[in-house]
Amino acid sequence: MNYDLVALNRGSYQSYIWIIHARRKMWIYLAVLSVIFAVYALKKYIRILSFIFSLDGPKTVPILGNVNIMLKENLLTEMAYAPQNYGRIIRIWLTVVPYVVLTEPEDIQAVLSNVKHTQKIFFYKLLDNFLGKGLLTREGHKWKIHRKMLQPVFHLHMLEKFIKMFNEHADVLVNKLLDKNGENVNVTTLVNNSVYDILRETVLGMTSQRSNDDEDDTPFRKGQVMMLYRFARPWLLIDWIYRLTEAGRSEKRQQKALYEFCLKKMKEKREFLRKNAVSDNETRKDTCATRKMCLLEYLVEISERNPFFSEQDIIEECCTFMLAGQESVATAVAITLFFLANNPKCQKKCIDELDQIFGNDNRLPTMADLKEMNYLDMCIKESLRLYPSVPIFARTVSQDVKIGKYVIPAGCGVFISPYMTHRLSHHFPDPYSFKPERFSPENSKTRHPYAFIPFSAGPRNCIGYKFAMLEMKSVISAVLRKCRLESVTGKEEIIAKFRMTIRAQGGLWVKVRARD
Repeated sequence: MNYDLVALNRGSYQSYIWIIHARRKMWIYLAVLSVIFAVYALKKYIRILSFIFSLDGPKTVPILGNVNIMLKENLLTEMAYAPQNYGRIIRIWLTVVPYVVLTEPEDIQAVLSNVKHTQKIFFYKLLDNFLGKGLLTREGHKWKIHRKMLQPVFHLHMLEKFIKMFNEHADVLVNKLLDKNGENVNVTTLVNNSVYDILRETVLGMTSQRSNDDEDDTPFRKGQVMMLYRFARPWLLIDWIYRLTEAGRSEKRQQKALYEFCLKKMKEKREFLRKNAVSDNETRKDTCATRKMCLLEYLVEISERNPFFSEQDIIEECCTFMLAGQESVATAVAITLFFLANNPKCQKKCIDELDQIFGNDNRLPTMADLKEMNYLDMCIKESLRLYPSVPIFARTVSQDVKIGKYVIPAGCGVFISPYMTHRLSHHFPDPYSFKPERFSPENSKTRHPYAFIPFSAGPRNCIGYKFAMLEMKSVISAVLRKCRLESVTGKEEIIAKFRMTIRAQGGLWVKVRARD
């Protein structure tokens, strides 16, 4: 019996030794894999660094890199001269992460036109707490699915249903301007409120007019993007640290308010659609044609047909449309009105075009009328050329991209700046002057298609750019049909500053006079 116990103990001891050896082998195996992965990642990073150091770019400061330049008030001025100072491919550092900036249209096309380079850089994730994961920030296969689902909503035959809403809110804006007849007016505030009211109705279906521009029962104008704030404090780029700060907690509260508000509106629309469901498709089409609809209703209908489009998806896309469409469109409208006030010959051409379309008829414009506003279209595009609402955006290349004598390595982040590209004199002679004729059919046909990219380009361009152009035409044409705009002495220049979008420091001032 004792011999058996000894044998058993020896067997257990040998098993124990075997287990120890197996565990050691496992840890060695894992360590080897980790080293291989680290070497691979480091090799990729070293390759990017090797490429970055071969480029010219602005001076850096420790830790921040070139973030200090992004925080400067004169950032846009420096950006405009960057191509002639550093060349067509520029290197920058955001904290310790290197990026390149492309300025030439053919180089930009190599990135934006390729469906393999649709991934956005890491820093777009800093917008998640504010926007959620809508089309603007979503990545990968889910982005492709959502884009395909939402694309039909922005076809012209669908957008035609929103024109009446554009016109109604544009008339409200015109009446407010006429109340200031003969006075100097900062159009920035009035246009911002008008565009916001348009979005309330077209996106959320909120038709009630606000009695006061300061009154707002939604959370969409109460938050702010904290990306630049976090750039200036690199330790806040670590999410768990940022969440511990008051700024992080405030952004979280804003996100919660947006989510709860959109959830409430979504449930209201879902209930409304179920109560008003029509079995006959033809009858339903007639109903949709006669009543106002909003984007939120379309999102709910997509969700009803496709279980992969969840309530969370509806809310995040709703937030994206509301937040991304405010300042961008409002700034473009206000700047176009400002340029027309300061370029009376261009304004007269717009007015003559409108008089030719409408004559003495006071009717609201239709889709066909908006399509005929060719010169106004040129003026809007020239405003967007000089001051694109989003002056810079970025991608991550998923494979090597050959740019002239250079090869951008896979994994490298690429910044693209419409603000820079739109000011290249070999594409736009006399680039700082307002010349709408640049966008006539004759002058446009020989220009590189990626020389003008205010709405980005390629498979990941702005899905709502047609919506935005129709909205801008509706608002500006309504103003010009009843108002004549003049420049204000001492306020003839735009002082632009960068805060994710372009803003006019000190506002945009014009003198408003009622047309006879």
